[in-house]
Amino acid sequence: MSNLKYRIGLIVALAVASLWALFPRTTVERTTTGGVVTYDTVRRVPLKRGLDLQGGMHVALEIDESKQAVVNKSDALDRALKVVRTRIDQFGVSEPVIQKVGNDRIIVELPGVDDPDRAEKVLKQSAFLQFMLTDKTQALEKALPRLDQAIKEAGGEAVSGTATATGSQAQIAGLLGQDTAAKAPTDSAKKDSTTIPGLNASAGPLSRIVQQGQIPGEYFVAESDYQKADHWFSLPQVQAALPPGKVIKWGSDTLSLGDRPYRPFYVLDARPIITGEYLQDAKPNNNPIEGTVVEFTLNNEGGRRFRTETAKHINDYMPIVLDDKVMGRPPVIQGAIGTRGQITMGRRDLQEAQDLALVLRAGSLPVPLKIAEVRRIGASLGEDSINKGRLAMIVAVTAVVVIMIGYYRFSGVLSVAALSLYILYTLAVLAGFGAVVTLPGLAGLVLSVGIAVDANVLIFERIREELDRGKTVRTAIDEGFKHALTAIVDTSLTTILTGAVLYQYGTGPVRGFAVTLIAGIVASLFTSIFVVRTFYLLWLNRARSVQTLSI
Repeated sequence: MSNLKYRIGLIVALAVASLWALFPRTTVERTTTGGVVTYDTVRRVPLKRGLDLQGGMHVALEIDESKQAVVNKSDALDRALKVVRTRIDQFGVSEPVIQKVGNDRIIVELPGVDDPDRAEKVLKQSAFLQFMLTDKTQALEKALPRLDQAIKEAGGEAVSGTATATGSQAQIAGLLGQDTAAKAPTDSAKKDSTTIPGLNASAGPLSRIVQQGQIPGEYFVAESDYQKADHWFSLPQVQAALPPGKVIKWGSDTLSLGDRPYRPFYVLDARPIITGEYLQDAKPNNNPIEGTVVEFTLNNEGGRRFRTETAKHINDYMPIVLDDKVMGRPPVIQGAIGTRGQITMGRRDLQEAQDLALVLRAGSLPVPLKIAEVRRIGASLGEDSINKGRLAMIVAVTAVVVIMIGYYRFSGVLSVAALSLYILYTLAVLAGFGAVVTLPGLAGLVLSVGIAVDANVLIFERIREELDRGKTVRTAIDEGFKHALTAIVDTSLTTILTGAVLYQYGTGPVRGFAVTLIAGIVASLFTSIFVVRTFYLLWLNRARSVQTLSI
């Protein structure tokens, strides 16, 4: 009876866990945008319907040629398609439709997406990662007269915005850490930063708004002047007047200097010491000191290059540039860095770190993409087809139930009871893997129902044989389960292997069918062997003197 209690406890625990996994719930999600924290209420439905039954989100992606022309669009789009497919697979969307249309567009259709804005961001983010060095030659100060003159000649002074960066800066805590050898600037390395002589002079428009930072190559402009300065730096005349071998990159976040928000920008060496092409893995984490971080690992070749380059630049500052934005505060290189490091995201939440790790693992896009169209789409199957499919499944399951009860009597009732648990367990497994319910998937579920009762048929027939040989009911039940076990396991394993092949080489609905079939086979092994036998044991325990079995 002690063994029976454990069996019943396990069955009930799995049933409760399955109900919890399938129960829709409402969660409060925290998001951070521009330093502003917002809380949104999101209703989560664990088991969503697929594109054929409910529809979903339709996104059209095109190559963004606003900054530079792309020569071979078709080849670039083919390479971008692979990256987009990898990102969607890691994003956790089951059975998406991802295809190239023509030579200039990628179509992505996503079923059951709860956060469309997040999906759009993941799809179009370039994720081009660079490790660079800040300028130590004060190249910007030397080039300021040329830059001011170029802005005047281009008519840049007409851009709105009049704020002037004056006064002293507040010291800023380092926002970015790197490996164990690269640390953010310490308090002893910081100085009271004041404006550079001449940067606030009335001679030029750029000089009036730029303020020197606390490390070489770091500068600030007031947030109110950010759009104006960004426009100036994008002018061809200003680009031509920049110091040779130097580039300007904006910081990803604003910083509070005194009582005003400022936007940092950095003058960097144009040649990166290493890029993200060597990145092997990335994962989000929460650090109690540095906040939200993304820990990354480089491959062996990347580790060797990184170690060699960082050894040459001890005590230099190394910004991490992602999609032309400097992530957090540049750390100082205190020693050679190997294959491991981290990107500190400061005040951003774990969701953003997860998305960043996702796109870094998938790789950077070969060309920038823009979203040309976003819309909701309806079910790809008509209502009539869906209703007929639903009716066919109901008839099939009902027929199985009637046959089992009509032919095997009391034992058939036990089998049907186990079948109810089987369906519950299977749906819970599908929800746990983030699967969506499609019509082929439901067909796979109905097929696995037939396989589940087939296992009980083998067991019941063996029990009948043992009863015909004159054995007691208890012995016949034990022998029936024992002798049928090998055949049941062999049949199930071959079906699982078939489903694995379909999942590996199939796409879309075929993979959905395979997932449902495999989950159903695993659940059927548990219910047909363990649950049904537990029911028999419970019945035998209540009727110890039973002489016959309705089978």
